[in-house]
Amino acid sequence: MSARYRAIEVVRASWGAALLIGPDRVLHVTASGPVDTPGRAVTRILGARHLVQAALSGLRPGSGVLAWGVGVDAVHAVTALLLAAVDRRRARAGCTDAAIAAGWAALGWRDLRRDRQRPSTPLPGRPTSTAADGAG
Repeated sequence: MSARYRAIEVVRASWGAALLIGPDRVLHVTASGPVDTPGRAVTRILGARHLVQAALSGLRPGSGVLAWGVGVDAVHAVTALLLAAVDRRRARAGCTDAAIAAGWAALGWRDLRRDRQRPSTPLPGRPTSTAADGAG
């Protein structure tokens, strides 16, 4: 059986690459406030963060990795709203970014819930233990 990347992480990696490679274009297309040096820097940093997160949670992530990703995305959404509140020139950028981050968090939460509902499968070559056989 071949390992496959989760589709959402392919989309996240593509978004991260767009932010990293073309911050001016993304800021312009989303009408997200001034296209200046600080805006470019933050956009590139966020792009790199998305690429790292996509790499870490792309192939069959466990519940811990999914929960970590949901937390990172939720914190990202809150900090983006704070940006919108304190810098009127970047309010649209903050609100747009918060909506996108909240979407990532919601999709991660959905996957986390699905993962927790799925019966666990033992690792190859490792014995299973149950309460009925006296182990564990």
